Amino acid sequence: MNFVPWLILATVVVLGTVGQLSLKYAFQVPVNNSQVKQASNSIQHLLFSPFFWIWFISYIVVTILWLVVLRTIPLSQAFPALGMTFALVPLASNRFLREKIVFSQWFGIAVIIIGVILVVQT
Repeated sequence: MNFVPWLILATVVVLGTVGQLSLKYAFQVPVNNSQVKQASNSIQHLLFSPFFWIWFISYIVVTILWLVVLRTIPLSQAFPALGMTFALVPLASNRFLREKIVFSQWFGIAVIIIGVILVVQT
């Protein structure tokens, strides 16, 4: 079994998570060290945000890497593995954005992880 395609798939999941958090950060403007104010939805603010560009570049890379994954891993295993993004985004949001995770979300994250493990096994 070749682990390189699976490593690439893991990179797709991690970069997808980074992209989602970056996009969230792109819509926020720091007021001072302890507060974050919601920014206007102006295009100018968005285009000059470094977080927007992190999101943009990460999704270009994710798309290219996904094409590599599709050539090497069966779709029936690769696509469900993308579900790990649905587990990692809330965990990363909790850690970096200080968003709360309630019990039902923890339960859902556990179900996703268990489901992905079951689906990708051969």
